[in-house]
Amino acid sequence: METNHTQDIRFFGDSLTAGYGVPPGKDWISELSKRHPDIKCFNHGLCGAYLEDITDSAEFILSGVENNSRLFFMGGTNDILSGFKLKSVEDQLEKIIRLFGDRFSLFIGIPPLTTKLSIITGWQEECNFERNNKDLKEYGKFLKSICSSSHIPYIDFSESFPPTDSWYTDGLHPNEKGYLRFADCAEPVLYKQFFENSYIH
Repeated sequence: METNHTQDIRFFGDSLTAGYGVPPGKDWISELSKRHPDIKCFNHGLCGAYLEDITDSAEFILSGVENNSRLFFMGGTNDILSGFKLKSVEDQLEKIIRLFGDRFSLFIGIPPLTTKLSIITGWQEECNFERNNKDLKEYGKFLKSICSSSHIPYIDFSESFPPTDSWYTDGLHPNEKGYLRFADCAEPVLYKQFFENSYIH
């Protein structure tokens, strides 16, 4: 089993977690690591991953990790853009909470909306744009509800990240400025909820 001598947090998700669209080191998790180098951050984001892929990856990686790691999960955007029924996306997220909630401290990311630039760049069809963003909004409401009832802290990127093209590379993935905004959104939740005793004086 991997020994955990220092506090760490492991990030699981899709390309929004991996940091797609910017050079290495310019993603939001790298930014958090720069701000708080004494906390080890592991970015396990997988570009193109569905929630089921994220779950499978986490099960494999965490089989050799001690239970004092903190876990972040964010996914579902690829499922929704691919036409998955919203109920199936919600069920998969509930599975993640069941699988890992008893062993680890969790927090959940609520993904941001897309912009119409994502149509031009080929990430979704124009005829699906309104429906997909509607489903993302409904999914966000579900995430808030289940996190509140399960006492799991969440980071609401959908509320704090502006759905305007100036923050995106392609209408789906943030640009460098956008990932800095992600880090700004995540930092207060991450450090207040999990590292308050060590980092707030």
